[in-house]
Amino acid sequence: MFDRHGRGVSLTARGEQLLPIARQVVEVLDQAVVAMREPDTKAEIRLGIPEEYSDTLLPAILADFSQEQPGARILLRCGPSVEFPSALAADELDIALHAPESVAAHDIVVHREAAIWAGSAFHEIEHRRPLPVALFDRKCWWRERCLNLLETAHLDYEIVCTSESVAGIRAAISAGFAVGVLPQCAITDRVRELPEATLPQLGETALVLTCSSAVPLRLANSLTAIVTKTVRALEPRA
Repeated sequence: MFDRHGRGVSLTARGEQLLPIARQVVEVLDQAVVAMREPDTKAEIRLGIPEEYSDTLLPAILADFSQEQPGARILLRCGPSVEFPSALAADELDIALHAPESVAAHDIVVHREAAIWAGSAFHEIEHRRPLPVALFDRKCWWRERCLNLLETAHLDYEIVCTSESVAGIRAAISAGFAVGVLPQCAITDRVRELPEATLPQLGETALVLTCSSAVPLRLANSLTAIVTKTVRALEPRA
């Protein structure tokens, strides 16, 4: 079924024929396990996750959660991280993965990541003056930090683009319309990290999990462990 070679193993022609059948067998067995358990169809948990992680983290989180908690529902809210503390306080979310300005005692730190100034991979506009800048259009601590750093460095700048989403900021950057601030996880092949000496450094940000006090304990413990494992799996190996 397998050919072994220096780079690992690959399927033979017969292995390729067997692969779809094997997938069907695994799916049938998974369904049998779910059917034999007594699912709690009323159980649900509400998770907030930043939009920039929806492609990288979310599929693995959902896959593991469905395996560990068959029958339970997960209600997702993908959006700006800055919205989640107020959503937790208003009982609109049970758990949120977000990047607060400061870490609270009850927060679980799952990752630390540098925030970076980013520019287009195809344009060099970081030396223009006034410097064209793209920022979030809502009041948040990242926007205020960026503006304070630019003012302190006495840089001539102009806000030429605002957006509610990371996708909007990243589009303006990749088009060469502006520079902006992104988490390292949001870098693509169309965006490059600007050299450290170009603009004032932003420092690290902590990515934390925050749970509401009324969250269902069983689901909260399961989802917290899954999110933590998934985030840390993306960290570069030392």
